[in-house]
Amino acid sequence: MKIKFFVIILSIVLCSCGVVETNMKDEDVSVEKEQGTLNYDDMKAMWISQYDMAEIYTNGGKQRDKTDFTACVERIMDNVASVGINTIIVQVRPFADSMYPSAYYPVSRFVTGDYGENINYDPLEIIAEKAHEKDLSIHAWINPLRAMTENEIKKIPTSFKVREWYDRADGKYVVNVSGRLYLNPAYDEVRRLICDGAAEIVRLYNVDGIHMDDYFYPTTDERFDSLAYSDYKKRGGMNERAQFRRDNINKLVSEIYSAVKTENKDVLFGISPSGVMSNNYNKLYADVAHWCGNEGYIDYICPQVYFGFEHSTCDFTKVCREFENMMKRDDIRLIIGMTLGKAVSEYDEYAGKGKDEWRYSKDILKRELLYTMTIPKCSGVSYFSYQYFFDTEAHKTREERENFIPLLKEATWK
Repeated sequence: MKIKFFVIILSIVLCSCGVVETNMKDEDVSVEKEQGTLNYDDMKAMWISQYDMAEIYTNGGKQRDKTDFTACVERIMDNVASVGINTIIVQVRPFADSMYPSAYYPVSRFVTGDYGENINYDPLEIIAEKAHEKDLSIHAWINPLRAMTENEIKKIPTSFKVREWYDRADGKYVVNVSGRLYLNPAYDEVRRLICDGAAEIVRLYNVDGIHMDDYFYPTTDERFDSLAYSDYKKRGGMNERAQFRRDNINKLVSEIYSAVKTENKDVLFGISPSGVMSNNYNKLYADVAHWCGNEGYIDYICPQVYFGFEHSTCDFTKVCREFENMMKRDDIRLIIGMTLGKAVSEYDEYAGKGKDEWRYSKDILKRELLYTMTIPKCSGVSYFSYQYFFDTEAHKTREERENFIPLLKEATWK
């Protein structure tokens, strides 16, 4: 069987109600994990986000009954496999929280209905089990820096590092940006927490990959890390702030990679950066080219090439070529990320002359898929997201899906 990895994001699937039957606290959970990984040579992936899963995890503001939840997950896996997807990328850490009982992060409100509530069973264990039953590879998707709001963090136990750092009120490790809290990667302790969380997933669950998304530094504002940068300069640091931040993200990426490989060398680590390279480098401080050209950072890069062919500044073929040109190592794979979101809206306000392309063309994703198969260094694709295929917005993408799904089922990248 030819093996490749693809990205999935879970979405809202309507299931029947039920009553929670078991009672399990975070610290009591221990998971037996099978050995071995499943990653495909040709990755056909779908992202499944916390928003896609919101009505699956909970019912009536509480964690859904375990039997009911399991049935919902089985339905999702059947749907995903039916369109040719072989890999799902499931959000497990959206806001410095956790979709499973964790020693390092509080349980997410998406799972229990609110922060500070007990978890009654382990959803990730069920998702991983049901994915592998359908021969689906599963990559656990983490958002390393973005955290919850100030009101939310006050609800979580003080035993968690994120709460402890927030309570110090010094604005160093946990920083408020427009009402949302973010972890500051300039500090060893912060990066260690993130790496411990990634390693925990690999250690406890039979996942095939760890996947990091495109939320790096949340702002260019110098106030975000003024203390850290001042300390860096006092210690003799010579770099200007932008490079200081890039170096911090490079350290974080490298350290996550090492943490994952220490637990299991066969588990993949990949990143999905923005498709706009200048934003990655200058606004988010993500040096994607460095990761793609050096050992010890990533196993795959999955840029979000969420553009049509007629986009005035970031057309699909141009952006794909930019990322292909960064691939300097044969052991790092290029997976092209695409979205059905523009097929839903039928409009791209930033596309200039191509703003109405999605309204008048219903085969854009098919042509984009065909184009990826001509890229020598490409070995798969990933789609955002589950709800656009099957749930609330699926009726708006029917024509696009009918055009490209038959091709997706047969697609290979030589």
